[in-house]
Amino acid sequence: MHVDSSGREVTHTARMQVAGSLHRVAHWWSRLNLFVHRALTVVFASSFNVLLRCVCGSNRLTVTRADIFREHVEGGGNIFAFWHSRLFYLVYYYVRHARRCKVAMLVSLSRDGDYGAALVRRLRQDAVRGSTSRGGQRAVRRLAEKIAEGRNIAITPDGPRGPALHVNEGIVKLAQITGARIIPVSYDATSKRRLKSWDRFVIVKPFGRVHVAFGEPIEVPKGITAAERSQYRDRLEQTLHELDEICAAQVSRQTVRAHVETREMTSPEARPAVPPHRAG
Repeated sequence: MHVDSSGREVTHTARMQVAGSLHRVAHWWSRLNLFVHRALTVVFASSFNVLLRCVCGSNRLTVTRADIFREHVEGGGNIFAFWHSRLFYLVYYYVRHARRCKVAMLVSLSRDGDYGAALVRRLRQDAVRGSTSRGGQRAVRRLAEKIAEGRNIAITPDGPRGPALHVNEGIVKLAQITGARIIPVSYDATSKRRLKSWDRFVIVKPFGRVHVAFGEPIEVPKGITAAERSQYRDRLEQTLHELDEICAAQVSRQTVRAHVETREMTSPEARPAVPPHRAG
């Protein structure tokens, strides 16, 4: 009996030792995974920052209603609204043209959001973590604090999960609470690639032409009803679609003009006449 009891005790001790070893391995593996993830976010942010500036900076830019941006951006207290698919160039545009007033961007709490937040910070802007499903109320409070501090806010009203090109009402509620004006903006490019993502994310290619369009600021009164808030949501969504059409039309004209210029430069009539060779 004593031997059996001792045997059972030894077996139990061995199991505890194995469990402890597995726990330590899992702990160190988790720490290693976290370290690798953080290192990758730093590498991504640094690399993408350079890529963003080089690619976007190589494009020729035209703007519709640039006066709206110039008039309001440095004073702060604005909510710049654009589709999630238009993030690529518009982040660069703000960083390039807003000299003094930083923008706070809402970034999801997912692991993918870690990369976005790292890039935003690398661009020397503010990243506010949260979404409609995770950390929503806390994110709204932090965004309201940023506006109260005189910062601008950038929000994709159809993000982070869609439906694409559909304005969620949260942006209107934020404008109602804070008194910040909503400034709609969009862009299109002659040379671009659309990803096979839920929003058909637009990646601008180098050495093309980009057209950015701003819409009239939308100011949401604080004392409106839910039905009136829905009307402001519809107005913002319609404005963003109209800006999409303006940008697409401008890009189409620029593409045609570029083709005409290229054809004229390469046509035989455009080449200078070669003088006849004289015999010596």
